[in-house]
Amino acid sequence: MDREPGIKLSPRLYAISRLVQPGQICADIGADHAQLAIFLVEQKLAPKVIVTDIARGPYERAQQAAQVSPGARLIDLRQGDGLQPLRPGEADMIIIAGLGGDAIAGILCSDWKKAESFRQYIMQPMSRAWVLRNTLAERGWPIRTEQVIREDSRFFAVIKAAPGNTPYRLSPLEADIGPLVLASGPAGNRDYLLEWLKKYRKIRDGLSQTNRQEELAAVQMKLHKLEDILNGV
Repeated sequence: MDREPGIKLSPRLYAISRLVQPGQICADIGADHAQLAIFLVEQKLAPKVIVTDIARGPYERAQQAAQVSPGARLIDLRQGDGLQPLRPGEADMIIIAGLGGDAIAGILCSDWKKAESFRQYIMQPMSRAWVLRNTLAERGWPIRTEQVIREDSRFFAVIKAAPGNTPYRLSPLEADIGPLVLASGPAGNRDYLLEWLKKYRKIRDGLSQTNRQEELAAVQMKLHKLEDILNGV
């Protein structure tokens, strides 16, 4: 990077910036404050960033923030829903962060033809990441990279994927936690895996008081598999 950035990113947004291949035109969908776009152009990581948001308030906040950046001329602000403001193929990298995994999946599903005209995606679901992972698997989009980021007291997944046409299946545990995270073992993500272990145990204890035996069995299976991974089995 050439100089100190004029803007400090949160751990989530900084992790996303590290996955951007320098020189790629980016589009940040639902960017709100445009912080990531400003960072990318000021640090010369992207020659241009298209920033979109559907709501007027966030769009205007992004506009105001971008206008005072030294890289303002390299930031193209557009108001619209999901990928609609983009022309097919006009960006190399699509970034969709800060939405639920189901909302991100919905953006892709609303226009697969346009979605597949872009080369790469970085997606950071705030919740229900399993919906997004299963959607990618069903469509045949490979997950290239997945990182776990801790911000404040929460863990977040940052997923880098690309269009593909070979559908695959994820196990329920892979859909929840991430196939690449599980494959890498507990060494770098033990706290994240322990958080899921605690979550599964809480769900199991709740289901044990009900007649929902099928759901209980499914949770117990995920719990046992995760315990094996944490124990190095």
